[in-house]
Amino acid sequence: MSPVAVSFVRCLFAVIAVFLVMPGFSSAAGATSGGSIAYISDNDVWIANPDGSHRFRVTWDGTANSPYRSPSQADNGIIAAGHLNDIVLMRQSGDLIREIDPPALTNSVSHPMDGAPVDVAISPNGRIIAWSFVGYECDSTVDCGPRTATGYTDASGRTPVSRDGSTFFHNPSWVGNSRTIQTGGYGSQVMLHDPGHEPVHWFDDSDYAEQSTDLSDSELSADGQRLAAVRGYGEDSRIITFGVSGNAKSGPAPTVPTPDCITDTEEGIAAPTWAPDSDHLAWEESDGIWAGDLGNCGNAGQKLVIPGGTEPDWGPARVDPSPGGVKLPYPSLKRALKKGLTIDFTSIGKGRVDFKVKFRGAVIAADHGRAPSAGPLQAVVNIRKSARRRLTGRKKVKLKISVTQAGRSAVATGFLKR
Repeated sequence: MSPVAVSFVRCLFAVIAVFLVMPGFSSAAGATSGGSIAYISDNDVWIANPDGSHRFRVTWDGTANSPYRSPSQADNGIIAAGHLNDIVLMRQSGDLIREIDPPALTNSVSHPMDGAPVDVAISPNGRIIAWSFVGYECDSTVDCGPRTATGYTDASGRTPVSRDGSTFFHNPSWVGNSRTIQTGGYGSQVMLHDPGHEPVHWFDDSDYAEQSTDLSDSELSADGQRLAAVRGYGEDSRIITFGVSGNAKSGPAPTVPTPDCITDTEEGIAAPTWAPDSDHLAWEESDGIWAGDLGNCGNAGQKLVIPGGTEPDWGPARVDPSPGGVKLPYPSLKRALKKGLTIDFTSIGKGRVDFKVKFRGAVIAADHGRAPSAGPLQAVVNIRKSARRRLTGRKKVKLKISVTQAGRSAVATGFLKR
């Protein structure tokens, strides 16, 4: 059957009565260091191999006025990120799991804090999400300055602050599934917090350096043997790593760690994040996301891997999205029988896409098309003539829709009404 010419506002193609429309995408070869990096680019969440290859755009609705912030990965690849006043929980495909409006917190001067969640961090097992509020206060009752607070919520939804407690710090990162490291400025630069307990001071820059400065953005490696942080501020900022003696994952704070590697100064350096191997590290600089083998300080091989990327988070899950967002935008049975069944979904990249629709276990539509790239798409699949006779006159039908691409499938249930 020859392609059908159809006019759309955006780019289009048509194969065997299937029409797909979407923005562009580029991809590259596989990763070399294991896992994947979630990050922000063009105000949206992306994910890529650690060498910068196979970049996949997870969200498509971020803007300069409402950007996504601080993506964080669980070990299974589920991503949590801030957007507007919500924490958005999603799969690599961009499928929305839920949006959580975190509760208000109380800051160090007993004032309520609410609004946009920042510094979002999901626990490795994906069950708890930590986040911070950051604001600036200036009134007659308190000194002018920034205020911060950090709280916790179950990934299943809103959790009362009273259950896990909150702190006056920020920049939470998980140490296993039951402890976070947070930053509090002078006198509380590296803090440990077990939800439901009081925070504990670990160390400050002055505990090991004669000429001390600030430490922030701390993260412990997966094996608990290395710590990375941002040392200094402004044009004097660096990434510094430490060797850790003792157990920082539970119990009392261990001894002050020993510095073992430090980068050159770079204004804009931020967000150090450990690879699953606990040797490689990624971080943000003014021109994008860099990575290097900080387990071999003399030959770290620092390299710009994702130009323009910000706020990296390195997790053990590989880049492996399935088609997502499968739904029926026009739930009209009459329309589907006459014009074909319209299916919205998210493509994972350029290539063949197969569609199959079942009613009561029987296939009533099956077709395929070739997606030009990744992103939100719309397909129209014709219902078989024999099935149209079977469905005509029904008031409501329940359909099972599967979309398969590159060997991976997304399945959803949809309803059509007369």
